[in-house]
Amino acid sequence: MIIKEKTVNGLPVLSLNGKLDIFSKNAFKETAEKYQANGAKGLILDFAGITFVDSVGLGILTIVAKTFQKLKGRVILVNPQEQVKSIFLGINFEKIVPMYKTDEAYSQFTEL
Repeated sequence: MIIKEKTVNGLPVLSLNGKLDIFSKNAFKETAEKYQANGAKGLILDFAGITFVDSVGLGILTIVAKTFQKLKGRVILVNPQEQVKSIFLGINFEKIVPMYKTDEAYSQFTEL
């Protein structure tokens, strides 16, 4: 998985490409923990490039989201591909990590 980091309107954004699975979980976790350690209160995960998520990927997403919640912050997921979105909706994952559709500038968010 490739992780591109940027800040948009003062918020950290991780643009993820590839698979979020057992092989990429450590890279994702370490990147998210860096923002937690630096005091970020939230994280935007751009899933436009994520083609696959396995149970380990779901687990690490849950851990990251719950950790931000304990810090009074939150994680949101934007622009998931249809196959990934249908998995998340099928298990009510949007109750843990809200999902939105947004534009390239992250200026408007529409709930999915």
